[in-house]
Amino acid sequence: MKPIDDIDIRLLKLFLAIADSGGFSAAQYQLNMHQSSISKKMSDLETRLGMTLCQRGRGGFNLTADGLKVYETSRKLFEHINDFQCEINDIRNISSGNIQIGLTDNLATNNHCHIQTAISEFCKRYSKVNINTHIFDTAMIETNLLDSKFDAGITSPEVFKSGLKYIYIFNEQQYLYCTPSHPILSLGRTVTADDILAYPVVDRGLAHPVTPLNHIKEQAYKSKTTNMEATAHMILSGHFIGYLPEHYAQIWLERQKMVKIPITAELEYKPNFYLTINEQQDLSCAAKALVSAIKEAHGVNTDS
Repeated sequence: MKPIDDIDIRLLKLFLAIADSGGFSAAQYQLNMHQSSISKKMSDLETRLGMTLCQRGRGGFNLTADGLKVYETSRKLFEHINDFQCEINDIRNISSGNIQIGLTDNLATNNHCHIQTAISEFCKRYSKVNINTHIFDTAMIETNLLDSKFDAGITSPEVFKSGLKYIYIFNEQQYLYCTPSHPILSLGRTVTADDILAYPVVDRGLAHPVTPLNHIKEQAYKSKTTNMEATAHMILSGHFIGYLPEHYAQIWLERQKMVKIPITAELEYKPNFYLTINEQQDLSCAAKALVSAIKEAHGVNTDS
């Protein structure tokens, strides 16, 4: 037999339709062909294969032993063709489209954060995919993930929410900061949680405050923000003390606009960050590829 070609594919499809219908007569309605045409094409297939595939006549329609084997082999062939078509569709889908990802703010200067690397590697392979990034606090990112408005998020939660999957990727060291003229520095020693009670503080998290300052219940005055930028403004006002990531505060330390406050162990703060996805959401091929790229960039098993 010659190598299989389009004609053979079409004839094998016809053969499967005949076999599944139980004969030429029944198949003519499904194939929208005259019985004589079906019989002719069936004969052509038998000639091309060099074997008899079925018995037809007064005794009814029956597959021969060879016909049964060809039937099963043809089934497998078209299953493989369908798999091939699905994979091609996946490649097509991953080559274009839109991805929505939510990020907590001011991660770019964190040396442990490799989101940029992940995006770079992803874009080298899928340059036509649009990556739409949104900067929100963790609570808002989680809400958008649960509503299937985001494909993935980078969050720093205190409490894991049901329905979301959290994959640890990195952390960051945060310290308490104030301006050089702030009166808390006049203590001249390591600051304790009790010392802080006398001073206004700025804490992050409207849905649920996230820093150790939240556990100081008798605070004289507390301001709340949703992001690092707002926290920095409050600290730079000279009125508040608050937590900032060490990498983010560095620029104001160099400009002598801020001072790191020496603190006791109870006030130490080192939050974790997680790649977060909706456990029930069926991600697009492109979104799955970006999630894998983020995992790989942070040394996480892509099967996790």
